[in-house]
Amino acid sequence: MTVPTIPSALPVAHRLYVMRLYRRSLKLAASWYWQRSEYCEKAMIIRSMFDENKNVTNLRHAQELLAHTENLLGIYNHSDPYISPTAPGGSKWERNVPFPEELVRRGVTIYDKN
Repeated sequence: MTVPTIPSALPVAHRLYVMRLYRRSLKLAASWYWQRSEYCEKAMIIRSMFDENKNVTNLRHAQELLAHTENLLGIYNHSDPYISPTAPGGSKWERNVPFPEELVRRGVTIYDKN
């Protein structure tokens, strides 16, 4: 019995999935390790884990590795993930919203009562 390998059409989708999984892993590490030095250490460990399995061509083994990584991300999920202050949901999001241009053109100011 032959072991299925990753077909030629799949690597693009597979590569995108692995890249997104790697990015999610780094974002999760950033939520847990707020000090830059600790985060960099964890990022190097995550990178080495992904590099160890970079040349896997066995489709079943690759799927098992991806499922295991998804499981680890679920286990280590942070209850309050880090959100950049200027990103949607961050503490500075829409803090100083500019005055609408339409009202400026009509001559309305922030001091008008109507």
